[in-house]
This record gives sequence, structure tokens and C-alpha cells, in this order.
Amino acid sequence: MTDTVIAAGGTDAERLLVHAALATPTGAERAELVELAGRVTDWAAFFELARLNATVPLVRRSLIAAEVYDLVPPPVRVRFDAVTARIATANDRRLSGAVELLRRFDERGVRCVVLKGMLFATEIYRDPHYKRMNDLDILLEPGQVDTAVEIYRELGLFATSELLGKAPKVRAERSHHLPSFVSRDGALVVGTHWGLITPLAPYTVDYTAIWKRVRAVDFHGVPAWAMAHEDNLHHLGIHLPYYKTGVRELGDIWNLARYAGPGLDYDLLAAQITAAGSESLMFHALALAHRLAPNPDFAALLERIAPRVDRFTRADTARKIAEVHTLLRSRSTHTSRIEKAYTEFNMTADAREKWDGFGRLWSGLLLVPGAEAARMSSLRDPGVLAAVGARLIAPYRLTRVFQRDLGRWLFPAALAKTVYDLGAAYAGDLRSRTGLGGARPPGIDDYAARLGLTRADLQAVLDSQE
Repeated sequence: MTDTVIAAGGTDAERLLVHAALATPTGAERAELVELAGRVTDWAAFFELARLNATVPLVRRSLIAAEVYDLVPPPVRVRFDAVTARIATANDRRLSGAVELLRRFDERGVRCVVLKGMLFATEIYRDPHYKRMNDLDILLEPGQVDTAVEIYRELGLFATSELLGKAPKVRAERSHHLPSFVSRDGALVVGTHWGLITPLAPYTVDYTAIWKRVRAVDFHGVPAWAMAHEDNLHHLGIHLPYYKTGVRELGDIWNLARYAGPGLDYDLLAAQITAAGSESLMFHALALAHRLAPNPDFAALLERIAPRVDRFTRADTARKIAEVHTLLRSRSTHTSRIEKAYTEFNMTADAREKWDGFGRLWSGLLLVPGAEAARMSSLRDPGVLAAVGARLIAPYRLTRVFQRDLGRWLFPAALAKTVYDLGAAYAGDLRSRTGLGGARPPGIDDYAARLGLTRADLQAVLDSQE
């Protein structure tokens, strides 16, 4: 691959961050990394930028490999080391559970495709600690999901839906995955998919073709499977969270393309995009990645699919990539906080706990903090009017994201149901208090106890997810 200009228009620190996120830099790129590191003056700010982009371990590894880590002041190295060690410990526990799970799958004849981070850590980065692994994401053929659930049970995993009193089921007409399965110590979280995107969204993915292209891989000594490079890149694009777009996420896109090299068939990828109708999703993902780590193949593909991209995505993407400074500071996990509040709301029938979850859910949706709203609108040092405008438009932005991920009608229906459920919780509480019938509605402690967990154990599982 030819050398590229990384993060053109960025500062030395910004360009260094992107250079340090290249899985396999060329000699020229490594030399430029060394030069950039020598020009960085505020290493504490650089660490914060790496932390915001959730790429501390990878950046640290690159600085060590380039023999410039000693340029980092000792107090900042302590922070790099601490974050990396914490992630390594959690990832090692997750990887140990993943290997055992895949071994069971292989023994039972379940063809398991490893998706995203866990696969890339093995193939592309050759480092199980390159980033925090929230879970093990896998793709299974629908007919093998029941066998997978049996294996989860054998290993003592429980489904998060069981916290709500609901058994996990394959609902292919309304979802593309099971609820997460979690080990009781929270070390292993498994996302079980038979699809790559919700069937309620207006996209058509050819899974028959994907399964014809899967390839055998060695996953830490255990036989497993991986999608073709084209399918992995398509998956990264359609799965990219709209506002969680830091180097952690975008780096996988450009590093996969660099790793695949000439083996990645862009004509096939373009055909997949057209067939799926995913032009807007892929345009957004590829444009952001291309802005930081330019790739001529990305540029050609972007030009090819641009005419079929909706106006909002084109305009919003242009705003996001206008400045490297803003793009590298736009990563937001606010949607994850809303999703967590929704999970905790549904986890309890206790009226007070229900109200707490309801309040955090709706305030997260309607009263977005100023800093998060500015990130969503790609604003740099906004004035008063711009900041107010960003907060006013943030609920609309979030609604678009959730409708994209959940389907046009399911999201408003889910919100309406929270109002109904809150009223039902208070009605149940009133009946219990007045002796009109019914036991005390169960709370989060009760749900945790059903699974043999404490509330602290359950909270740790929830907090392990970003």
C-alpha cells in the first residue's frame, strides 16, 4: 500500500493519534510518528484525546514500538499504563471465556462466525488488548441458535432478558439478535446474531451470500469462522454508531482495508451496498475514516455511492469531516447511557426505581448535556446561540439514530410503553400499600437474586457495557 497523508490539516498531536492507531504502519509512517512525537508539547492533553477516542492501549503500544514512549512524561505514562492494564485484565477474562465457548461450539458442530473486535484483535492487530472489548459478537445460522443457547446454559450464562422475566427467543421478524448472554461474574458477554442489522430497518442484507463466503480461522487454537473482508467492512459501516465515531471505531475500518489490501474486492462491496440499500450508512462511515486515514479505494467508492445518499447524511457528514479537530473530539457515548437507563427501567417493577429509570431515560433524550449536544452537532467552541441550538436539535438527532437502529415505529412505540409501564408500576404500588391485593412489586434486587446475583454484581455487568 502506498504511504498516505494522515489527518491532513490536523495538529501534530492529532496526526500522532491517528498514526498511532495504524495497526501495521509502513516505514515512512513509523518515521513520521517518531517525528510527530518529538514535536508534541502537551502530553497530558494528548492522553485525554486518546482517552476520548477510546484508543489508549493501541496508542501506547505504537509509541513503545516506535521507541518514543520515553518522551511521555512519567505522570502521563502512569495514566497510559493504568488504563491499558485495566483493559488487558478485563479482555483476558473475556477472551478466556470466549475460547471455551467457541470450543464447545466446535465440539457440537455449531459454525460460529466471530465478528468485529475479537476477530480483528486476532487477525489484524495481533493484540487482544488493543481496545476494550465490550463483548464477544458472533454470527450463527438461525437453525443453530437453539444449540447455542443450550451451550450458554451449560456454561452458566444467563440472558439479560431474564432480568425482565422474559425467556430469550429467536424473533427473526423483529430482531437480528438474541438478548446478550452474560456469565455470572460478568467476565463474558455474548452477542448472538443471525443477522447484521434489524429487519425493521429498510435494508436488505444477503445472508445466503455471506455464508457462502465465510472462511475458516484459528481463534486462539480453536476452530472458528470469519466473514469475507468485504462483508466485514460492510458490517462495520452499517453497524457504526452514528455518534460514537472515535478512532476506536474508525480505526477498525481503515485497518481492515489496509490489512485486506488488494484482496478486498471493492466491486463486490459496491454491489453489496447497492443490494442492501445501505449507501447512506456506508457513506457516513467511509467518509469519516477516509478523512483521518485517506484511502484512494475509499475515495472511489464514496464517489460511486454518493448519488444515492440522502441529503441529511450528506450534509451532516460534510459537517463532521470539515475539521480534524472537531472530528477527533466528537465521540459520544450518550446513546449508550440512554439505552442503559431503558434497560434499568425495564428491569424493575418497583415504582420508585421505575421513576428513576424513567427520569434518566427521558432527560437523556430531551435534555442532552451541552457538551454532548455540541459533539453531535460537530461544534467547536460554540457561542451561546449555537450551544442552545445544538441542545434544541439534539432530541431530533437522537430520535433519528434510534429509529435507524430499532426501526421507524418500534422506537416511538417503546417510548410510549414507558409511560404506560410507569403508570402500571405506581398502580401496583398503590394496591400493595393499601392492601387491595397483590404482593410488593419486585425491584432490581429481587431480579438480581433470581439469577443468584447481588445488585452490585448486576450493576457491574451493566457498567461493563459502553
